[in-house]
Amino acid sequence: MKQKSINWFKVRIVFLSCLLFVCFVFVMGRMFQLQVLKKEQLYKLAAQQQHVQIPLVPKRGTVYDSNGDELAASIEVESVYADARKVVDVEKTARELASILQIDREELRQKLKTHRPFEWVQRKVSSKEAERIKALQLPGVSFLKENRRFYPNSQLAAHLVGFVGLDSKGLEGIEFQYDALLNGESHVWTAARDALGREIAMGNVPFEKEDHYRNIVLTVDKAVQHIAETELDRGVEKWGAKGGMVIAMDPSTGKILAMASYPTFNPNQFIQYRSKSWRNGAISDVFEPGSLFKVFLAAAALEEQVVRPSDSFYCENGSYTVYDRTIHDTSKHGWLTFQQILKFSSNIGASKVGEKMGRERFYRYIAAFGFGEKTRINLPGEGKGIVHHPRYWPPVALDTISFGQGISVTGIQLVTALSAIANGGFLMRPYVVEKTLNEKGEVVQSFQPETIRKVISGATAEKVTALLKTTTEKGGTGEGAVPAGYDVAGKTGTAQKVDSLLGGYSETRYTSSFMGFAPSDEPKLALLVVIDEPQGGNYGGVVAAPIFKAIMEKVLPYLHVVPKGTMIVKNGLNSAPRKEASEAQPVIDGIKVGKGAETVVMPDLKGLSMRNALSRIEGRGLIIKVSGNGKVVEQTPRPGTVVERGDICFLKFRSPS
Repeated sequence: MKQKSINWFKVRIVFLSCLLFVCFVFVMGRMFQLQVLKKEQLYKLAAQQQHVQIPLVPKRGTVYDSNGDELAASIEVESVYADARKVVDVEKTARELASILQIDREELRQKLKTHRPFEWVQRKVSSKEAERIKALQLPGVSFLKENRRFYPNSQLAAHLVGFVGLDSKGLEGIEFQYDALLNGESHVWTAARDALGREIAMGNVPFEKEDHYRNIVLTVDKAVQHIAETELDRGVEKWGAKGGMVIAMDPSTGKILAMASYPTFNPNQFIQYRSKSWRNGAISDVFEPGSLFKVFLAAAALEEQVVRPSDSFYCENGSYTVYDRTIHDTSKHGWLTFQQILKFSSNIGASKVGEKMGRERFYRYIAAFGFGEKTRINLPGEGKGIVHHPRYWPPVALDTISFGQGISVTGIQLVTALSAIANGGFLMRPYVVEKTLNEKGEVVQSFQPETIRKVISGATAEKVTALLKTTTEKGGTGEGAVPAGYDVAGKTGTAQKVDSLLGGYSETRYTSSFMGFAPSDEPKLALLVVIDEPQGGNYGGVVAAPIFKAIMEKVLPYLHVVPKGTMIVKNGLNSAPRKEASEAQPVIDGIKVGKGAETVVMPDLKGLSMRNALSRIEGRGLIIKVSGNGKVVEQTPRPGTVVERGDICFLKFRSPS
């Protein structure tokens, strides 16, 4: 049987058709992959090949103090970059730039050998460095304008304001907390290239007129901040201390007027300082308050009517054993009234008052004053202290916590709680931002005082204030805290620090402190001073109280709080002088003046002979004490001061040479 021959022509046709179909399917699949599945990826790859995109630091909003003075601002500076393809002499270029900019020469040389169209050499250089580089006219080296953060007051309010990094991102303080508001819109500088990588077009640096940043106005007053920092620095240096803090607050609103920590740093060169120097200790550091805590024991005991100021307690002649602990006083006391317990700062007396309060009731007031929780001041790194629930207190805890041992607090908690006593019993939320502004200077948001809760009654607050005034009177532990012409309500604190190595409390390391407010009847300023580990002294009345006094005597007049005995000038004429800041007196232009019943105005005696001076002051009911001979060169009180009959007048005489 004859077989059929195979039609190879048809086979080839079918095979080629199938092959073409398979190739067509493959090509279509590849086209689908490239044009649909990988479209976005390829677009990005093409853009990278065709353009160089460099993110630039955006303009950042300004931070102002309460008076509109700049605390942080952005300035336009030059940044240096290189087009490595255009660099003619790599060795010379690297040597010259490294010498001027003080950067690593070998690292720069490697950058210049890459033949890339864009390499950062150094960002945000100084104007002098930029001028020196431009004078060299190095091929391939160019400049871009960027924004650099500048702190015109150097160290002033450094911990509060904070600082930013090279990329203009906030790293500490207000700069960190409000980074999203302060930062404007990000910009990108673009250079286009041809298929061979050659530059064919360059866009201008895209800084627009409106960058949508926010300016921030703080509650802090630059002048008050300067006074606080200056006196804190002096105090720390005088006592050779490890550090310290000062917080000044308006007790009626919760506004922070100053917040200083030591050691400090310059945010313009923050990288040159150890990172622990950046920490805002006023809100982050926790410490045992010592006798400062007796203020809040007093408030709780009086509010609960557990004691009266006149109630007496036996203070065991300086040594009191509770369970396995012995509590000591710095001086031996027998019977003391509750008022005297605060005045002389008796630990034993405070312990016995705490025992009458009871742990549950005392803890309720500790929590009500805000201890054991953050104040929500809207600053980064705030601590909340250590306050355990009474169920976890050891048997002796009630006694020790009563005088501030066995509990940890922050500085901002203390001054906030003290302000609740100064303002009549209201715990205010502390705040540091007054308002935010847009780039046109228009108010976007303003912040108002916020009451957290009512802690004690106004009557109790007045009683505690009266007790705190006794501690600053003669014989009290805080008599060194009173500036001339003002009444201060305050409390000293001396706390042993915990020895973490040996356990228990150190015999050589202390925290010395003083807190108070003035004027005591109409408080305008609540102030906390804490000195960490002073050398050569440890009592709060010796170490911290004089710093408190130095700050108060400068800040109160600045806040228009007139001291007693000040002559008021109205329309160029002398009005009746002011006698006491705390007495109910007639008011002229909002300033209280002397009553004039049992008071006299001190005349000007300078330049008079002894006979004439004594005859002029005779009959005014004053006790005259003189020194020297000749004519009056000094007198105390000063001319125009209102004094009471029976006050002492000192006259210093000196014979003309």
